Formats: sequence, structure tokens, C-alpha cells
Amino acid sequence: MALVKSQLSSFFQLMLREKFRIYSLINLLGDLTLLLFSFLVGYLLIWGHFKPNFKDFFFKVSFALIGSWLVVSYFLKLYSPQRFEQFEKSFTKHFQSIAFHAMVLSMVVLLLKNFSISRILFVYGYFFFLIFDSLLRLGLMYLLKQERQSGRNTFKVVVFGGDQMGKRMFDTLNEYTGYGFKPLGIFDDKLPVDSQYNLDGSIEDGKRFSLEKKIDEIFCALPLRERDKINDLMRFAEDNLIRFKVVPDFSAFQNRMITVDFYGFYPVISIRPEPLGEIFNRMVKRGFDIVFSLMVTLLLLSWIIPLIGYLIKLDSKGPIFYLQNRSGRNYQTFQCFKFRTMTVTQGDNEFVQATKDDVRITRVGKYLRKFNIDELPQFLNVLKGQMSVVGPRPHPIKLNEIYRPIVEKYMVRHLAKPGITGLAQVRGFRGETTDPELMHQRVLADVFYIENWSFLLDIKIILLTVWNMVKGEKNAY
Repeated sequence: MALVKSQLSSFFQLMLREKFRIYSLINLLGDLTLLLFSFLVGYLLIWGHFKPNFKDFFFKVSFALIGSWLVVSYFLKLYSPQRFEQFEKSFTKHFQSIAFHAMVLSMVVLLLKNFSISRILFVYGYFFFLIFDSLLRLGLMYLLKQERQSGRNTFKVVVFGGDQMGKRMFDTLNEYTGYGFKPLGIFDDKLPVDSQYNLDGSIEDGKRFSLEKKIDEIFCALPLRERDKINDLMRFAEDNLIRFKVVPDFSAFQNRMITVDFYGFYPVISIRPEPLGEIFNRMVKRGFDIVFSLMVTLLLLSWIIPLIGYLIKLDSKGPIFYLQNRSGRNYQTFQCFKFRTMTVTQGDNEFVQATKDDVRITRVGKYLRKFNIDELPQFLNVLKGQMSVVGPRPHPIKLNEIYRPIVEKYMVRHLAKPGITGLAQVRGFRGETTDPELMHQRVLADVFYIENWSFLLDIKIILLTVWNMVKGEKNAY
């Protein structure tokens, strides 16, 4: 009888894994179909009809597209099941894979003789693929979430551990049904004195329950000091083909987005994730910085600098630009460019914070500040590699010295390149800062940006910045 139960348990677990494989296969086939369809749409938009050599051309294009996509998806593990992956993270990973695929395809085209793809077809193809495939992924994720919330495609799980960690784990699995886990019980040999809930039984009861209910996974939240019990549960799970997961107590790092890496055989806890610590993400961000800054420089700064420079000179005596030492990534000092908006009454690097109705602000400077135009020359800092388009705003060194000792996590903002605009600015944290609590809110926004960077977040911040420039900001003075 026990053998039959074990075989049935194995069968159901196999069926769940098959659902994952089917979902991944649908995702892969959908990606390949939309990739070819997107380039076909681009072809028709460019030439309007099928040329005589279309079949031969499209066969080569299809071979190059499919082959390179399979290579990219293998190395980036695009189709590995991720129950906890959110749409924004999935979309960012998807965008990165498309960018990487474009690079690989370019290399493939260079290696193939007597074969080329026009640059405009490249642009059209990847543009439509990004749109179509994003809709496909959004639809698949929505359907999968609905299926899990309705009770299908779920793993039956139990939690071992009666302390707060075990209860939080149980509540989390119960609350977020979209993850696809169905918690059926929580077990431990003893209940903490201050506990406000009841256990479903002892550890031995939990073992019997796991076999009776054909549990798929065990979440073990027992304290690490109870190593013997953990090892016993691990052996039980292995003997009965039940997945086993350990839930360590990281409550000492509460409110931190910790990650665990392995150095050889040793797990190491990182208390702060840094997406920009990955070289690919840095390449994407730096590439965007260069392209975007060159466009702004050629299309905007090339004529706006002479125009505003003339107005500044006409309004007051002094230089067009104001250069001030600021602290950048890793607290390295650099000279930050701005249009001069104040009268020249002190040294360029002597810091006195601007206030509302500051008499030093010139008539032209008032409007430059209101619409953030005074910061446009910082695109030159971006091209020099000292700044990024988006990032924590660089503060004057004297301001750093004031707030570093009194604002928690203040220096963390220097882990990233400073930006022309940032998350704190689009949330309204700009202008004069005399209240440490307001500075703390700025810092929290900057730290959130560093820990949660994505290309989409940068685009969102840029769009919000443009909107703020159009309407003007009340704190810009």
C-alpha cells in the first residue's frame, strides 16, 4: 500500500512538472512564431510586396533568427519556470534577451556569406517583436495566475516550524495564491508561549499528514539549532519523493532585500541587491546613456547653449556655466556642469543652498530652474562617464558632510552613478532641504532605485521628468 501511495505521489509530481514543460514549450513556440511574424511585418512595411527572391531570403532570415534565439534562450535560461517572478522583472529580462539577441544576430549575419539584413528591417522587426511578445507574455502570465488562483496547477505544501518565521511563511503562501502553492498545515513539536495561533500537530503528525494528503513540497522553518529534526525531515522528504525547502530566519536583516550567493560550497548573504552590479545591466545602461545624451547634445544643446548663453550674458555679468565639485559613484569628486542661474557673488565651489525667493537668482535663472533647463549641460557629464541620465542626484560635498552623520543610509546612494534626474526628484523631493526627515525620504527613494533598477524604471523616470519640465515644479527654485 505504501508503495502504491509513493508511486501515485510521484505520478502527480510528474504531472505538475509536465505542466511547467508545456507552459515553457508554449512560451518558446510563441516567441519563435512572433519573432518571424514581426520581421515579416517589417518586410511588408518596407517593400509593400513579396520580392521574387523572398522565399530564399526569408529562409535564411528564419534560420538565423531561430538559431540565434535558441542560443540566447539557453544561456539566459528564459524558459526556466519562475513561480515568484513578477511581470516587471520578467519584462526587463525579456528586453535584455532581445537586446542580446540583436547582438548575436548581427554576428551571425556577419559570418554568413552572401547574406545581409537591412538596418531598417532590423529596427522594424525588433520593434514589433518587443510589442507582440510582451503582450504574449502578459497574457500567459495572467492565464497562469488565474489557473493557480482557481486551484489548478498548484503544489500542496506544509510548513514545519511553529515560531513566527513558520507562521509568516504559511501566511505568505496562503495570501499570494498566484505563486501556485496551497499550504495545508503547519506542524511543530512545541508551540511558542507568545503564539496567538494553533498548530495542526506535531512533527510526526506532519509526516503522516504529508503522506495522506500527497504533499508535493515541505517548507522547513525550524530554527537551525534543531539540526537533528531538520535532517530527519530532509531524509523523510527524500524517501517519499517530496521536495524539501529550508526557510532560514533572516529577521535580523528585516526590511532589506537580501540575496544569497554561493562562494564554492559556502552560502554568503548580500544585504543589498545591486542589479547594476551585473556587467550586462551596466552595458545596457551605459549604452542608453551614450545614445540618449548624443541625441540631446546634437538636437538640443547644439542650439540651446548659444541661445541661453546669450540670455544669461544679457541678464547678468559672469560665465555661462556654473561648475561645482560634486561627489559621484564611490564618492569620487567631479565637476558638475550647470547653466549659471545666480549672480556671481562668491566662489564657484562655495556652497550656500538656494532658498525660495533667493535674491541671488537672476531673472533668466528663475525660469531655467523652474523648468529644470539649468541642468541640461550635465549631459556633457554623462558623455564623459561621470554621470548617468537617471540616478541619485549628486549633492554638493558640503551637503554630504552635513547629512552623512545624521541620515541613515545616506552614503548608500553613492553606490551608483549620479543622474541628471532621479526617482527622488520625480516624487517631488527636490529644492531646499533643511529638514533631515525630508533628506531621509530622498535617500530612501535613491536606495530603492539602486536596489530595484531596471531599464523600464529608467524610462518611466525620464517620462515623468519631461512631464514635470512641461508643467513646472513648485519646489524648483
